[in-house]
Amino acid sequence: MQSVVVVGCGAIGSHLVPHLGRMPGMGRVVLIDHDMYEEKNLCSQDITRRDLDRPKAVVQAHRLRRVNPALKVIAVADAVENVPLGQLRANVILACLDSRAARRHVNRIAWRLGVPWIDSGVQGEDLLARVNVYVPQAHQPCLECAWDERDYQTLEQTYPCSGGSASPQPTNSPSSLGALAASLLALECEKVLAGRWEWAAVGRQVLINASGHKHYVTRFGHNPACRFDHTVWRIETVDQPPDKLTVAGVLALVSQSNGRHPSALRIPGQAFVRQLTCHECGQTRAARLRLIGRMRTAERRCGTCGGEMRGAGFDMIERLNPAELPEATLERSLRSFGIRSGDVVTLSTAEGERHFEIGTGEVEGVRRKG
Repeated sequence: MQSVVVVGCGAIGSHLVPHLGRMPGMGRVVLIDHDMYEEKNLCSQDITRRDLDRPKAVVQAHRLRRVNPALKVIAVADAVENVPLGQLRANVILACLDSRAARRHVNRIAWRLGVPWIDSGVQGEDLLARVNVYVPQAHQPCLECAWDERDYQTLEQTYPCSGGSASPQPTNSPSSLGALAASLLALECEKVLAGRWEWAAVGRQVLINASGHKHYVTRFGHNPACRFDHTVWRIETVDQPPDKLTVAGVLALVSQSNGRHPSALRIPGQAFVRQLTCHECGQTRAARLRLIGRMRTAERRCGTCGGEMRGAGFDMIERLNPAELPEATLERSLRSFGIRSGDVVTLSTAEGERHFEIGTGEVEGVRRKG
């Protein structure tokens, strides 16, 4: 049975869901979106008024189950940046995003996992709909291969307090355009799942200009100067869940195998926070080394003024250096740091990096930070 991960259930994703439910051989679908449907979405997304004020991923999961009750459907109401890497493993990842920063994140996780991914987009003003197919293989282009300095400079600003989500510009596209992009995406998905690589738009962009009735296919090449390293990781598995495994236990995985102690531990794409500061009144509070993207909104609320607390500057670190950590911290469980089942822990050694997936269990379902 085939499995797909859909990132984004809005202007394109909401139209895509019924197609997935009708694909032959489909067995499992994971839907990821941290937003809720609002009044303004009624004109562009495939929803009804009763769906308003409900999590997008949950709404579309219910809908998908009605289309195909035999499907295993998992809804994750969270930003894709917060979803453990191992829980994004599938036959193909489908991106229906309006954030360039989020698309870059999906590009990188797809390459790390060695999973094909299909990007889609619309531009409402000119009635443009497009899809790009990426396959993590040698000499194949990734999303960033076509980027220049300006593309990086214009990435949406991402705020640590928001858990990694960015603030994209609205597409202002009609519902019909989102449906067109969803259809293109579904067709490319079926080709990939069927292994019809000669038909799929691998390394190409298919663009339809609906206003001028024109169709373009653009080929992209691998860029040797690409900022992304294009490395597909060799990920080892650890069967212990994060509440049973300590930092010292993870470090021992490398020490026992080669006698060398790791110099750092990190969760790629995540940052640990040591202290939170309220940007309204300046109140500070220790965070006891937690992944900031995994903290609930209530945990970041200032007890003095009720404002939002953030981590910044030296209060944020990407790597845990075991030589600088007290023994009590080394004996803390991974769960106490915000690490979940499916997270990939990267350990730096003198020989390079090794990657371990923690507690390789099922995808955790509906999550909302509150």
